[in-house]
Amino acid sequence: MANYMAVDVGGTNVKYSLMTDQAEILEKGEFPTPYDEGLQGLVDGLKKVYDSYADRNIEALVMSAPGKIDATKGYFYTSGALHYIDGINLGDVLKDVIPVPFAVENDAKAAALAEIWKGSLQGIKDAFVMVLGTGIGGAVVIDGKLYRGHTFAAGEFSGIPMNLYAFPMEFGNAWAVTNGVGRLVDRYARLSNQDPEKLNGRILFDAANHGDEYALQAIDDYTKTIASGIMGLQFTLDVQRVAVGGGISKQPLLMDYIRKNLTLYYSAAQQAMALPATAPEVVPCTFGNDANMIGALYHYLYELKGAAK
Repeated sequence: MANYMAVDVGGTNVKYSLMTDQAEILEKGEFPTPYDEGLQGLVDGLKKVYDSYADRNIEALVMSAPGKIDATKGYFYTSGALHYIDGINLGDVLKDVIPVPFAVENDAKAAALAEIWKGSLQGIKDAFVMVLGTGIGGAVVIDGKLYRGHTFAAGEFSGIPMNLYAFPMEFGNAWAVTNGVGRLVDRYARLSNQDPEKLNGRILFDAANHGDEYALQAIDDYTKTIASGIMGLQFTLDVQRVAVGGGISKQPLLMDYIRKNLTLYYSAAQQAMALPATAPEVVPCTFGNDANMIGALYHYLYELKGAAK
């Protein structure tokens, strides 16, 4: 039986797994994302993993990674913080050291593909995915298929300006700053007069789930701007469903507040301007840390190779 080496290149670690064609993970691990070692460090790390799977019948290497990527060719226009991949076709670099087919997709787009394949977007025609983390990853689904855009940059929600009067745009005005998870923790620290260095999302949600008024206020404030951003996208895309990912999407309280504030925003927009868009259904993504690898496998099997579903 053929297996696949699936890789998710993150800012801290490179996660990898041995996966079947049905996205069953047989084993997995990780190694630190190379920075000082540059491109050669990444190639060496991947080669070491591939060699460890030498007897496991590897059919292909499938990858998700940050950046603006031509997923049909494996070409990186940009690569987030890993600038040593900018302007490189990574498949060409790897073909002599890892002699199997290679495919790569942007990380947020890969997460969306996982949801289309086996997650919360199965059977949904029009949707978008919003991944809450350091910034805001995103992906757009139209007619059941991932929409990449004219230059493969569709879904780069982090750069959306949150104040249309702030011109020219400043970094602090970007949606990534307004709704990066760190901003939620900082808000709780200010409200509760605590040291933000001693707080994290787990502490905040534990407090909120026990009725801490400051934690609840921080979540409410945070999700009001999320709701504003979702409705801004909804007025453009008119989707049926929004899937929210990232670690904090597993918190039912967060999802409850997003839905509450989305309803309030939509109701006010209807009353004030009779705007025709409908409020989308909001659900958590199904997959956690493995989503990007699952989506990378889908990209190879069904978008590049054209396997029968």
